[in-house]
Amino acid sequence: MSKKVFFETIEENIIAVGIIIMGVMETANALCKLVFPAGSGYPEELACYAYVWVAFLCASFCTKRSANIIVDALANLYPEPVKKGLNYLQYILDIGMSALFIYGGILYVGTTIANKTVGKTGFPCWIVYLAPIIGFGLNIVRDVQKILEVKAAQSANVQ
Repeated sequence: MSKKVFFETIEENIIAVGIIIMGVMETANALCKLVFPAGSGYPEELACYAYVWVAFLCASFCTKRSANIIVDALANLYPEPVKKGLNYLQYILDIGMSALFIYGGILYVGTTIANKTVGKTGFPCWIVYLAPIIGFGLNIVRDVQKILEVKAAQSANVQ
């Protein structure tokens, strides 16, 4: 597998593994509640960690697939140059919002590391709090890719 193919499918692969972990851990948690009630929180916590990672990685996955939640009913009434400008604006605003989430995430991870916070399983909580940083970091990369794709399409239409 080439590096390009690996990077293009990284979100899908991690999301798929996360969903599998969620399913297995929730099933294990249900079984633990029946067989070993005292241990039922451990698989549940791991499933929550997987869920958090899946949720934040889906942001970049949606950007890559151009499946972001957008309201374009009004934008469709504008001429083509205005629509293109709104596309750029959408990606730039998304980059700005993602940067804010990354900044807040870095501050929170730093606090969590300093406090040595751990979950019920003894798993360091800062690892799960890295999810927004990684997810929104990948989202910025995908936004930049989309901006470059729009520019390339405009260049191809001009020629």
